[in-house]
Amino acid sequence: MARLWVFVPPHRLLTGTARLSDSTVVGYVALDASGEMQWGDASIALLPRCQRLEIVFDGGDVYQTAVAAPRLTEARLRLALPNLLEDRLLAEPAQCHIGFLAPGRGGDVAAGGPSPLPVAVIDRGLLSRVLEALASASERPRAAYSAIYVLPPPGEDALPVYVARGRLVARTGPHDGVACDIDDGDQPPAALRLALRSRGWQRIRAFGPQAQRLVGMADALGVPVDLAGRPLEASAPDGAINLLQGAFTRAGVFGDAARLKLSLRSWRAPLIWSAVAVAVFIAGMNGYWLKLQSEANGLRERMTTAFRSAFPDAEMVDPIVQSQRELVRLRARAGQSSAGDFTALNAQVAQLLAAAPIGLVASVEYRDAALQLKFKTPPDAPLQNQLRAQAAQQGLQLRFEADGSARLSAAGG
Repeated sequence: MARLWVFVPPHRLLTGTARLSDSTVVGYVALDASGEMQWGDASIALLPRCQRLEIVFDGGDVYQTAVAAPRLTEARLRLALPNLLEDRLLAEPAQCHIGFLAPGRGGDVAAGGPSPLPVAVIDRGLLSRVLEALASASERPRAAYSAIYVLPPPGEDALPVYVARGRLVARTGPHDGVACDIDDGDQPPAALRLALRSRGWQRIRAFGPQAQRLVGMADALGVPVDLAGRPLEASAPDGAINLLQGAFTRAGVFGDAARLKLSLRSWRAPLIWSAVAVAVFIAGMNGYWLKLQSEANGLRERMTTAFRSAFPDAEMVDPIVQSQRELVRLRARAGQSSAGDFTALNAQVAQLLAAAPIGLVASVEYRDAALQLKFKTPPDAPLQNQLRAQAAQQGLQLRFEADGSARLSAAGG
């Protein structure tokens, strides 16, 4: 199918969330590629597959009116509409979803002052549940609107009326209409009588699967009833107020293909500047790395020169480690003890542990210019802090290991 209209049952028949799911039976009208229409009833999960699906809500579930709206952007206008409609709605504005026809579409714009803005209001929960039920059936609707838009705009002498599943909808204006139940008898509903008298229409043009029922009411209405021969007017919804706006936009943030193109165009400049910023950042980081590399090479050359000048006969592998070893060897030859020698550390550890309990140390091991102390009983936290503070005063570095032992070395060793 090329196009599918899904007619949602009236909201009063959907009393709970469990009543609306992919198993809910709805009416539909399908248009194939050749232009032929077929209609029927089916659950949402078994609807015919189509290229374009549109949701049609009962005319009594969509409140439509026109408001004197100020000239604002669409985003600001969407924020202002709940306040403009608050005194006309029976429900709280927060419970309603408001759609509107963008200024300049579907009507003339006044030359000065606020222009009449056609708006449509529907229960937010109803719209959400319908979309969720269709989504569970892997269906993505292109539009959603009132049932009045399946009818052509009324002519000077003919009132278009749609009849299906015991409901009647009449379109009395470009964005106005009435909806009511239709009885099993031949008596027309009072709403239809009032609609006929409001503009003095001379005949009725009947659409819908049950259009034949209006023929029997022609005498009571006092006007002839012409059968349209098709369930609806396929081109009539072109000027409808689409309810899939704002948070209910069909394709999320970007909308349809036109909105996607517009969005990409608006993001072009920020993306270009972001790419330039990333390129500058990468170039700057590379330049900074080259600068640091040059400084490191210069420092390494100075270290090598200093080592060669101090120890011309030594073979250089690591100038820092070798310089430390050569200094220790020179101090030993001169009879000077190093801070990391066993004798120096042993003398200082005796002074360090003077305040500790007697017999605390179990063994002492000297390795890599450091004393490894093992305790009979690991010191508690206060004693560890005290020993660290005293070691720092003596120019030592004391570190307690996870196994309870401690490593004592000269500061900076």
